[in-house]
Amino acid sequence: MTKGDELGKASQPRIEEVLGPLAGPIVRTVSDHGEATVSAVRDALEARSGRPHAYTTVMTVMARLHDRGLLDRTMRGRHYVYRTAAPEAQLIERLSGRAVDQLVARYGTAALRHFADRLQDLEPSIRADLMKLAAGRRKA
Repeated sequence: MTKGDELGKASQPRIEEVLGPLAGPIVRTVSDHGEATVSAVRDALEARSGRPHAYTTVMTVMARLHDRGLLDRTMRGRHYVYRTAAPEAQLIERLSGRAVDQLVARYGTAALRHFADRLQDLEPSIRADLMKLAAGRRKA
């Protein structure tokens, strides 16, 4: 498969692919439950994978996901109850936007040139949609 083949079929990744082997399943579990405590997430992860996870590890990852704006939390009694801060597609949009900002901040116009090069590899309909989006942003 060539670079063009991969980009031409641009699709939305799953949250697990974006966040990694522990944070991704944690967000998926919270999303599936609507809301969940650290204990409930730890138990669900163990049931799903068959592997035990330390409570403190799950708690730390969930606190960091909250700090990154991916999970919201409220105190109920002595425990936080977490829920996703937005639907999965919006979370991925936020994360991809941050990643692009970091690339551009680090590599400047070199990163932008690579993005422009990749546009030629996209399916024409996706490329046209992106060009319309860019044109609309310039007017605003």
